Amino acid sequence: MRSKKHLKTQGTRRSNGNLQVMIKLHFPEGQNYDCVMCGVGCESLWTIPVEPAVVEKIEAHPLGIRVINENGAAFTKDEAGNYAIYYKDPADPRCGFLQEDKLCSIHAELGMEEKPLTCQQFPFHLTETPDGVFVGVSYMCTAARQNSGRPLSAHEDWLRERMAKGIRVTSIEADKVPVGEGRHTTWEDYAAFEEEFNRRRAEQGLELTAQQALVLTAQAIQQKNVQLALSWDHFEMEEMPLGGQVAAMLDGTLFALVKLFLDDTSPERILPLDEAFQKGEDLDFPEFNWRGTWFSFLRFQDKAFGDELEDELDRWADMQMHRKSLLIYRPLLDNLWMMAVIPRLVRVYTAFYAHQGGRVTATQDDYYRALRLSEMYLGTNGQLPSRLTPRFNAFLFEVV
Repeated sequence: MRSKKHLKTQGTRRSNGNLQVMIKLHFPEGQNYDCVMCGVGCESLWTIPVEPAVVEKIEAHPLGIRVINENGAAFTKDEAGNYAIYYKDPADPRCGFLQEDKLCSIHAELGMEEKPLTCQQFPFHLTETPDGVFVGVSYMCTAARQNSGRPLSAHEDWLRERMAKGIRVTSIEADKVPVGEGRHTTWEDYAAFEEEFNRRRAEQGLELTAQQALVLTAQAIQQKNVQLALSWDHFEMEEMPLGGQVAAMLDGTLFALVKLFLDDTSPERILPLDEAFQKGEDLDFPEFNWRGTWFSFLRFQDKAFGDELEDELDRWADMQMHRKSLLIYRPLLDNLWMMAVIPRLVRVYTAFYAHQGGRVTATQDDYYRALRLSEMYLGTNGQLPSRLTPRFNAFLFEVV
């Protein structure tokens, strides 16, 4: 039986110890994790919140004083009084407490319990729903990407201890699941939507399913009573929605994102690429030792990205659905765009990295590198979705 007693707020919050320790935790099958001490999570531009008590204690410690002297600051403070990790050079983000050996100096000198709760929690994501807390991991984490370590369920006792201390849990309000543009639906409706999304994804693939979901969600937003699950009936399994307009939008978006992560993004470099792309002429990507048309590159990509990597990409999609990534931090419609865009970008950059290394078949390392790039900027904590999705949504509402 579903209960609403745990669902009083919408959004990310600190967990309440007594309540959260008793709630049911759902772990995904087939996902493993144990820290490999790579330091990747400490070298991102993500905002890492820090509790005031932790700031006070560390800044008074010789370690904090040393970091302040070396970098000019250890933490930042915004207008609302919230603290976060300070990055001396945003172009080369690196936590000031990260040692050369990629280990945390707070952990080394003060102990794990003195680290900010966000740092202790990474890479775990916890989403509270009427059916319990769904536990997932971020694929920014090397061990999570590589599926290395023990099953996630082996960390249950540790997670419950951290929940009692107040790690972050995203709470989904039972009667107000955000869809977009101020529209909401119920948890029951979303659960049915997700079930159908996963069924179709298994039958027809992620790309077509995500496009269909984008269209039906945009249509639902325009209705007074949002009922996502019923909207699936409007789509034929084998047909591209809206004459392929959404697919064309995604293709254009893909090329724009590819340019965004090049070594040189100056107008002198980008404008010729745009012109060549529009004319179907050869594109020059010296970073990846590639020269040829976009379509010839996509043919190379299709051959380089084999079935094994497609299975890995399916594992990524499984994790996003399990940890309810479609509902956290942004409304459903915005997150659906990322579900549609990220796999495309991962395939392109996996193929680029393979070609850069002189390989006609991509390796898992090529894939992991591309996935990390995509997760960094377009994942749940990435900075780009909030900038991109308003434009995407405006387009979608036009064509719908």
